[in-house]
Amino acid sequence: MIVDETGKKLSAMLVISLSIGYMKDHLMSLINKRCIGIDEDDIHWIITIPAIWEDSAKQFMREAAVNYGIKSDQLSFALEPEAASLYCHSVKVVLADGETPADNSTKRQGVVLDDEHIPQSIGLKRKELRRSKLGEKCMILDLGGGTADITVHERQMNDSLREIHEPSGGPWGGTAVDREFFTFLSKFFGRKVMENFKKKSMSNYVDFCRAFEIKKRTIDFESTRPVSLKFPATFKEACDESSNLFLNDALNKSQYSGKVLLVGDKMKIDAKIVKGFFEVPIQEIVNHVNKLLKKVGKIEMIMMVGGFSDCPLVDKAIRDNFPCIQILNPKDSVLAVLKGAVIFGHRPTAVESRIARYTYGYEIWPKFDPTIHPLNRKMSLGGNACCKEVFHPYIQKGSEVKCGDSVSSTHCPVNDTQKDLSINIYVSTEKDTKYITDPNVRHLRTIQLPLPVNKSGQSRKVKSRLYFGATEVMVETIEVATGTVHKATFDCL
Repeated sequence: MIVDETGKKLSAMLVISLSIGYMKDHLMSLINKRCIGIDEDDIHWIITIPAIWEDSAKQFMREAAVNYGIKSDQLSFALEPEAASLYCHSVKVVLADGETPADNSTKRQGVVLDDEHIPQSIGLKRKELRRSKLGEKCMILDLGGGTADITVHERQMNDSLREIHEPSGGPWGGTAVDREFFTFLSKFFGRKVMENFKKKSMSNYVDFCRAFEIKKRTIDFESTRPVSLKFPATFKEACDESSNLFLNDALNKSQYSGKVLLVGDKMKIDAKIVKGFFEVPIQEIVNHVNKLLKKVGKIEMIMMVGGFSDCPLVDKAIRDNFPCIQILNPKDSVLAVLKGAVIFGHRPTAVESRIARYTYGYEIWPKFDPTIHPLNRKMSLGGNACCKEVFHPYIQKGSEVKCGDSVSSTHCPVNDTQKDLSINIYVSTEKDTKYITDPNVRHLRTIQLPLPVNKSGQSRKVKSRLYFGATEVMVETIEVATGTVHKATFDCL
């Protein structure tokens, strides 16, 4: 269950399924108006997701899409910073006359897809056109509404990309500024006023949020004029009913007296206060980039994409803090993920390798060795002394995994009457993990393996094969005796 702005609860699966379905139906309607002979079986759907999402979130999105009628084998996920990177690496950079590749003095650099058709409207002369170079390292800052999603890629042969640091980031997108703004309003109007406003006039509340969204995109470092916002009439009604205070009375009693003015139905906020709403998310982004640079070393370029990267304050902060790195903020940065997702759909192996964010493994009970196993883990299994709950890794955190690479393990049933086999998969935040009960380990999912029918003299061993190099962890099982391949059940929820 998830809660809306007014506190009402609804199934998350229903909300997300209908949201995906709305976009799907809209596209199909548009296609039917403009095309002939296109149906759903001709389409492979791509859903873009943050790279920092857990496996359970990916499964949730897949189930939500399938619930609305999208076939699972016609659906893929593109990681948003990867999609943006694919797009940005495919375009050519147009530099202004007199600008050098490392010059960060301009607000942004234009980008074009075709050097034969440079838009005249961008006002740039054809000084230099180039794509990212072979071996060039680039950090992608995907700064969207909810999250800052960051990856580092290196350009390879055939325009493919190699991930050199696992995806990272946090809740430092544009909505972090919104939270600061509404916290600011709640300080002197009161939380009940804001809640009343939303409950009694949601449409006006949404319009008010959109008005602030427009204003926050125009604030830059040099802004000194107060930011003016118009309050709906219903807001004053909410204030009167909740606290019996008029707006000016509430304002004069707050810490913002003299810095915030109410003139008629408008609120004028000192520019310094509004800039303060940006400080926390911007500082978090800068600090995180600094940490990544210490790990990955020198990089040639930082690409900024996503709606929050359009904010002048964000743009300036990145340029000021990293003056020796070329900063590329494409003109159509808001669409970079969308366009990159289309590229990914046609070239799903364009990112040739990724870095494992976690250590994946499964539980084994090996022969007890008193020199390496603690005595309290000694158990008897089938008359043999074994060590219980040992974590056996498929792949370790920080390992480079190429697209299409797999890791295999062989499993045997405990007895002849067993019809299926369950393998518990665990994930660890540490590189070296010994036992599934360690504090850094959690159960991820269970694989259900169908076992071959018990026949005299025939092996019932089953081999599981996990693929880690794609945007999702995929699994299949093979009967050793017959070579029959099965798709295993994978459940993270």
